[in-house]
Amino acid sequence: MTASSHHSSSPAGIPSWIAVDWGTSNLRVWAMGDSADILAEAQSPLGMNAIAGDDKLSFEGVLVGLIDGWLAPDARDVPVVICGMAGAKQGWREAPYCDVPASSSDLAHGAVNPNVRDPRITVSILPGLCQREDADVMRGEETQLVGFMKQNPDFAGWVCLPGTHSKWARVADGKITGFRTYMSGEVFALLSQNSILRHSVGDDWDDAAFADAIRAAKAQPSGFLHSLFTVRAGALVAREGQAVPSGVAVLSGTVIGAEIADVLGLLQMDEEIALIGAGKLASLYQEALAVHGHKATPMDGTSITLAGLTQARQVLTNASQRN
Repeated sequence: MTASSHHSSSPAGIPSWIAVDWGTSNLRVWAMGDSADILAEAQSPLGMNAIAGDDKLSFEGVLVGLIDGWLAPDARDVPVVICGMAGAKQGWREAPYCDVPASSSDLAHGAVNPNVRDPRITVSILPGLCQREDADVMRGEETQLVGFMKQNPDFAGWVCLPGTHSKWARVADGKITGFRTYMSGEVFALLSQNSILRHSVGDDWDDAAFADAIRAAKAQPSGFLHSLFTVRAGALVAREGQAVPSGVAVLSGTVIGAEIADVLGLLQMDEEIALIGAGKLASLYQEALAVHGHKATPMDGTSITLAGLTQARQVLTNASQRN
């Protein structure tokens, strides 16, 4: 991988620690100052999958390649705090899952320390989160949830993190008490690209058709499989000159609507809903929730991730000072 494939910036000072979000398909790093200010940042397409699939790459080598310019030659043991897939079985070193319910300190105390050759850094990899009953797991999102709780200490309810596999987590009193994963993004991709519905899905978006599908998913939650076929049948049976609902909007509304209807069925009195994300997908979830009368403004995932990594760094620092 050439240096030109990386985006980076030079630090405005010597970092007191380095924050890392290591995903499946990409990697982001930040040089952090003492006051949780960002001195520099860099990113790379070398996520866990790329490293696991190439014998010439190593996690330490990729990391040092990104942050080398931030570290003075005589630097020693600069803390690096990592969340995400570096702690998976195929990652740098496995960080066993923490069980729910879990607080920010529970997660930080579950960090593992891989051996590193470069004396300038010391590495802590944060664990993911697991749920034994109603089996579920996450890696990376739990750090965003920690950051969210830090910024919103009085929040009680469900936090949504849209994605290929959307996560909904119940948080209250500084703890993640449970969560659910929905394969909505992957199901939409499979149906729109590899099923008969691919013939009925174009670029003709229609907000009203999306909202109608969201409402229908809650009104008839057991009709999911039938509703999918109406995406195809609607165009076939339309009379000449009759408007055909947007296939992509109906499919999207049907899939996202089924997910949201399930969560709304679990929502307890006085619980709120929050949304972490950006771009078109987060906007669709915002619109879908609004159909059911829930206001949820998407929050920036990067700042929340950094808040979670900063919280973990503080817990790890306090623990090392006590020892």
